[in-house]
Amino acid sequence: MSHSHIRVPKLPPRRRPWLEFVIGGVLIVFLALVALGKSLDWTSRRNYATATGTIIETRIVIDHYLDSQYGGQIFYRKETHVTYELQGREQNRWLTASDTTTPRELLASKLASHPSSCLVYWVANHPENAKCQLK
Repeated sequence: MSHSHIRVPKLPPRRRPWLEFVIGGVLIVFLALVALGKSLDWTSRRNYATATGTIIETRIVIDHYLDSQYGGQIFYRKETHVTYELQGREQNRWLTASDTTTPRELLASKLASHPSSCLVYWVANHPENAKCQLK
């Protein structure tokens, strides 16, 4: 049994160079914007007011927790009880002194040196959102 029909190969899909050019251009612009955003620190453009604070005490508190079907995670942060001067008036407040993290021991090790002062900073005209950077 021989096959007498002739097989015609399928034609390759039609290329659309204009579409490839557009997609490539969009991708290049996107990557350039991402690289530019990472190289520039957008938060450094803000004007911060600062003051030197005296630390009265420190503590580690639970910031939040995530619970799932497979277990959970607890996130902690450092807080400091600080006195500092704002517009000629003494402030006595608990301020956040770190980003949140899961290992509590990491925060405890940083507080083991018993820091006595910190740099209190806030976005200009918003002293209610002050934070403390340990020295």
